[in-house]
Amino acid sequence: MLARLESLEDIERAQVDFSGDLLKLSLRSEQALEVAISALNELGYGAERASAAEIEAITVWYDTTSVGDLSRAEAGVIADRIVPSFATAQKLSPAAITRVRTAVVEALHGCFVNNALGSGPSLGKFRLMCERAIEDAARPIVGPDMARELAALLNIDMSEDHRRA
Repeated sequence: MLARLESLEDIERAQVDFSGDLLKLSLRSEQALEVAISALNELGYGAERASAAEIEAITVWYDTTSVGDLSRAEAGVIADRIVPSFATAQKLSPAAITRVRTAVVEALHGCFVNNALGSGPSLGKFRLMCERAIEDAARPIVGPDMARELAALLNIDMSEDHRRA
């Protein structure tokens, strides 16, 4: 999405916050904002101008060169939501928990950076690709049945809205 926005005339730079809720655009002209909003709507995103307070509250912005860092951080956040309950239910050892978490982060990061949603798969296909990546990564550590259970937890997690209210 960031690269798509930067390819538009009169948009110098596009950045996103950690939550993915806010975009920061460096514009060469005011008309570029309307073009950007139209492009975002075409991609299925609602867009409107953020308040100055919302923008000032963001301390770190991610651009096309650092979005991989954001994807890795998001993979870690998701792993921290699904691995603890999985580990408890499966009575995993501390070493196994570490290996599973690492596998989940790496698999999700790979899924995120290799399958851009804006021009690629539908949300359902994207989620399925990430589930398969998790299952494949966890299988050598916990076996096929538990790996499928972990992938199912990912499906549930990715179906939920985790935005702060």
